[in-house]
Amino acid sequence: MKKWGSSESRESQDLPQEDSCPDPLDGDPNYRPAPTKPHSFPTAKSRSRLFGRGDSEDTSLMDCSYEEGQLASCPAITISPVVIIQRPGDGPTCVRQLSQDSAAPENLKLYDRRRIFEAVAQNNCEELESLLLFLQKSKKHLMDSEFKDPETGKTCLLKAMLNLHNGQNDTIPLLLEIARQTDSLKELVNASYTDSYYKGQTALHIAIERRNMALVTLLVENGADVQAAANGDFFKKTKGRPGFYFGELPLSLAACTNQLGIVKFLLQNSWQPADISARDSVGNTVLHALVEVADNTADNTKFVTSMYNEILILGAKIHPTLKLEELTNKKGLTPLALAARSGKIGVLAYILQREIQEPECRHLSRKFTEWAYGPVHSSLYDLSCIDTCEKNSVLEVIAYSSSETPNRHDMLLVEPLNRLLQDKWDRFVKRIFYFNFFVYCLYMIIFTTVAYYRPAGGRPPFKLKHTVGDYFRVTGEIISVAGGIYFFSRGIQYFLQRRPSLKTLFVDSYSEMLFFMQSLFMLATVVLYFCRCKEYVASMVFSLAMGWTNMLYYTRGFQQMGIYAVMIEKMILRDLCRFMFVYLVFLFGFST
Repeated sequence: MKKWGSSESRESQDLPQEDSCPDPLDGDPNYRPAPTKPHSFPTAKSRSRLFGRGDSEDTSLMDCSYEEGQLASCPAITISPVVIIQRPGDGPTCVRQLSQDSAAPENLKLYDRRRIFEAVAQNNCEELESLLLFLQKSKKHLMDSEFKDPETGKTCLLKAMLNLHNGQNDTIPLLLEIARQTDSLKELVNASYTDSYYKGQTALHIAIERRNMALVTLLVENGADVQAAANGDFFKKTKGRPGFYFGELPLSLAACTNQLGIVKFLLQNSWQPADISARDSVGNTVLHALVEVADNTADNTKFVTSMYNEILILGAKIHPTLKLEELTNKKGLTPLALAARSGKIGVLAYILQREIQEPECRHLSRKFTEWAYGPVHSSLYDLSCIDTCEKNSVLEVIAYSSSETPNRHDMLLVEPLNRLLQDKWDRFVKRIFYFNFFVYCLYMIIFTTVAYYRPAGGRPPFKLKHTVGDYFRVTGEIISVAGGIYFFSRGIQYFLQRRPSLKTLFVDSYSEMLFFMQSLFMLATVVLYFCRCKEYVASMVFSLAMGWTNMLYYTRGFQQMGIYAVMIEKMILRDLCRFMFVYLVFLFGFST
């Protein structure tokens, strides 16, 4: 996944722009560039076919210094001058004065999309001095379709935001003032990309991504939507595709790029404060987004946990009744459960052991130190969302996670998870496990006895002889079949709950698969028995053999035997399977 600022599809703000024609002289109203050969560009449809193949030069760009088509000639026309009066306090600060000479007529340029885009890309305010007069005279707006990129929906403001020079572009406040005087300010500020790749990205997103506090303030002052969602393909978390998932919203983008100043501004500004509990298209809040961008490295974990803590405290101060950390996404996961599901052990440890000393925010702590004496201390932990008594708890998420989840076993060593598991085993789990072991041993003894004393002659089903031995045999058969039905239903429930992939089925669910196959052979035995087939005996033998093999599952409750059973399981799944594959290849080869 691409991190902030690492995408090759974006152009650097410090690099000069390359144009398809020579640079015009600043302030020359009669400039007419020589006709150039039109450049050939791939259409949006052709670019979409290439999407998903990794970082390719053919991937659709967010911005480019070249425009399609040929620059139209710019004839000059003579009009009566229009005097523009700018009231004090109107518009953003540092707006370039749109002055006109009222003493004599002047030549007015005609503007098209390419001319405006080239001017803003070159930070050329002189080239745009007559733009307002042109728009007013022609009754047009900067948001008209003729001034936007037909494929991406990019406006001149978005073009200017992507072409900063030393962190600024003087045409940005100029464009905002022009939009204000043509009654299209709100539409221009909140205009976004319309193509599927960068869909939803606004000027505010770009300003935050460029880490430019001045532009963020300027845009918010002029009505930028702080809840705009950038939900294009580039901003989605998709495996195998280049992009950067940050939670779609401007607040999440500022948090995921470690910009605490912008985060505080978005939450506390007087124009349009951001909603700290807002969710993106998958239901993730800003805290979920921070967990998603964590990668378990030391520096990344430090910034993520610090930003997580600051946002949590800010949320408590702004909305004292809001329980931000308990909000769930569309999968029903809190930020804590999401950290456990994705194996973000650094973030998980921080959340579980978070202790805030500030009195007004102490209720946000999950760890409370009662007393300390030298290296010894006693602490209380908040077990909400941790113990298995709650849905999607941390222990349940870790227990049912696949082997592909990183740090799956290491997360169980994090306090208080380690101590909680030990206490649960000592108090009641141990007794339940030994009871199940005893019941299974009794079941296998009954099953073996019934199989040994089955009727030998004739075809099934056999008639019941009203003797004590037959009554015991039929009772044992009913118990054996009931056990098979129980293991079958438990296996179905397990697979529906865990939904393992084919790759992890025999690795993470080895014992469950054996119990399920045992139940299938038992049910097949019942079907063959009532179908008057003598082959029911073979199916019963397989079920019986697998039943005794599954006895190794219960050795996990004993420290010495458990290690040996796990070792045997790993050998069967790895070395023995490889050996059997090679053996079968040679066997079939020489037998033919």
